[in-house]
Amino acid sequence: MPNVAAPVRRNLWGIRLHYFICIGGGGFLIPFVGLFFRRQGLSGTEIGLLSTMSAVAALLAAPLWGRWSDRAASRRPVLQVALVATALTVMALSQQRVFGWMALVVSVHALVGAGAEPLADTLALDVTRGASQHGFGSVRVWGSLGWALIVSLGGWLVERTSLFVGFVGYAVSLALSALVLELVSPAPSPARSGAAAPRTSVWSVARGLMQDPGLVGLAVALMIVWLSSDGLMRFEAIFLDQLGAGESLIGLANATAAVVELPAMFWADRLVKRLGPGPVLRMGLVLDALARGLVLAWPAVPAIFVRQAVAGLSFSFYSVAVVVFVSTHAPAQQSATALAFYAVTLRSLVQILGGPLNGLAFDAFGAYWLYAIGLGGNVLGWLALRLTMANHNDRRFSHV
Repeated sequence: MPNVAAPVRRNLWGIRLHYFICIGGGGFLIPFVGLFFRRQGLSGTEIGLLSTMSAVAALLAAPLWGRWSDRAASRRPVLQVALVATALTVMALSQQRVFGWMALVVSVHALVGAGAEPLADTLALDVTRGASQHGFGSVRVWGSLGWALIVSLGGWLVERTSLFVGFVGYAVSLALSALVLELVSPAPSPARSGAAAPRTSVWSVARGLMQDPGLVGLAVALMIVWLSSDGLMRFEAIFLDQLGAGESLIGLANATAAVVELPAMFWADRLVKRLGPGPVLRMGLVLDALARGLVLAWPAVPAIFVRQAVAGLSFSFYSVAVVVFVSTHAPAQQSATALAFYAVTLRSLVQILGGPLNGLAFDAFGAYWLYAIGLGGNVLGWLALRLTMANHNDRRFSHV
C-alpha cells in the first residue's frame, strides 16, 4: 500500500487482525455449540428457548451499545469492553449443565456481546474511509480467513479432546482481539468531530430509519430470511452428525464456506460499487436458495459441503451490501446505532419467534425439512428486496 499514509496502514492492519482473531476464534466453538447443548440432554425445543432468551437480551442491549458508541469520543474502547465481557460469559457457559443456569448465562452473554458485531463494522467503516482504495469487504475478508484457518483446527481439537477446549479457544480469541484493537486509532466518532448529534433516543432513531423505503424493505427481507434460516443454522451440525460426520468433518464443512469468502469479499466490494447493494443482496439469496434445493434433492454430506461453499459466496454479498446500504442511508451521527438495529435488534426479534418454532420443527420433522423452509424464505426475501430496493442502486455507493 505505497500510497497510504503510515497511520492509515496501522489502522487497516489493526482492524484486519481484529477480524482475523475475533471471527476466526469463533471457529473453536460456534459450529459445535449446538452439539454442546444436545450433549447436555437438551431437546430441540429447549435449544430454541435458549435462542429466544438470548434474542430478548440482545434486542434490548444492541441499540444501547450503538448509542454509547455514537456518543463516545472513540468507538474503540466501547468495543473492547464488549469483547472482554463476552469472553468471560463464554467461559461461564462452559461450566453449565442445568437448563436454568444455561438460560441465565446465555442471556448475560447476549447482553454484553450484542454490541460487538455492529461496533466492529462501524469501526471498520471509519478506518476504510481514510483509505479510499480499501472497501469494507477488503477488511471483513480477514475474518473469513481466520475462520477458514481456525474452524478446521477447532474441529480437530474438539474431536480429540473435548468441547471445553473450544470454549477456551473462543474466549482467549475474544480477549486477544480486544488487545489488538490498541493498534487502531481512527478519527473520532461523529458525535465528537464538531457536528454533534442531537441526543435522540434509540426509538427515535428507529422511527427515523423506518421512514426510508429502502431500509424498510431491507428490514422486511432480512426478517423473512433469518426466520426461515434460523433452524438450519442452529441444527445443521446435528444433521451432519446424524449423517455420520464427526467434529473434524463438521469443522471442515464450515471452513469450506470461509475459503470461498476470501475472494468473494473482494468481488462483493466491486459489485456493490458497480451495481449497488440491492442487486448484490438478491444475487446472494438466489444462489443460497439453489444450494438448499441441492440438499433437498441429495441429502448427503457432499451436498452440504456444496451448500457451505455457496453460502460463503452469498454471505460475502450479504455482509458487504447490508453494511454499505445501512451506513450510507443512516445519518452519520447514528451509523453505529443503525447497524446495531439491523445486525442485532432485528435478528433478535426473529429469534424470539424463530427459536421455539424451529426447535419444534426439528423435533417434529428433523433437520431435512429445515432446508425447504430456508429455500422458501430466500424466495420471499428476494421478492421483498425486488419490490422495495429496485431504485436504490445509485451513484452514492460508487465511493464505498
